[in-house]
Amino acid sequence: MRQLPISRHAPFAIVISAILAAATLPAQAADSDAPLSARHEGRTTYLNGGVGQSESSYMRSLEHQWPLRLVFSERKDNEFITDVDVRVTDRSGDTKLQLDGAGPMTFLKLPPGKYRVVANFEGHKEVRNVTVGAHRGRNVYFHWQGENTSLSSNDSAGANRSS
Repeated sequence: MRQLPISRHAPFAIVISAILAAATLPAQAADSDAPLSARHEGRTTYLNGGVGQSESSYMRSLEHQWPLRLVFSERKDNEFITDVDVRVTDRSGDTKLQLDGAGPMTFLKLPPGKYRVVANFEGHKEVRNVTVGAHRGRNVYFHWQGENTSLSSNDSAGANRSS
């Protein structure tokens, strides 16, 4: 049997290949923040996420494709929040989306019409009546005051909260 000649650089090339492959592992792990995918609940398609800079940028790049865009924040610094329970109903009261743990952004594809959005964060509910048009998308912001230790007991820390 004839032995094939092996280049004297072959072991070096194998080592370099192994090092390069190992070096890409952290990058691949970081890419686990890969673009979010749309989900469905009944006939409603939605996209939920926006945690971190890459997800937030990705969602903002797609916002023109989504007729209803919900954004959740709190405190004076408008920090994005998650863990918001959201319920979207149509004019007749039919639930179009029930999502626990939403945020910080939730985008929905809904037909033009009137909807009621109820968002609950840490036991504090906010309600918005929204009209989704045929040609333009709509941003709806939910903002909770959060804890503010600088307010006196006579101040209303929950001014933006509704029950």
